[in-house]
Amino acid sequence: MKTMSLIPALLALSACAPGGAKDAAEADLQASCEALVGAETGTGPDGVKAMSTQSSPTGSVTSVFVAGAEAPWLCRADPTGVVTGVEYSREG
Repeated sequence: MKTMSLIPALLALSACAPGGAKDAAEADLQASCEALVGAETGTGPDGVKAMSTQSSPTGSVTSVFVAGAEAPWLCRADPTGVVTGVEYSREG
């Protein structure tokens, strides 16, 4: 039982590690992107997966794989991590 009590403490400390808060924010953004793209495409959670996130001073773009799609979907967010839109990366 002692091991179980350490898990919350380790999770809290991971945010203090270098990159910890950034990694947590990126994971939250990717989860939001997966949910939004899934809702837009009508695809369940098992068919949607964030592949990568590219950040810049003006915001970020997360590429999202959707089962059955020929190209990834793009999820755009502002510099604070608020999603501003999703779009299919291929015309048609």
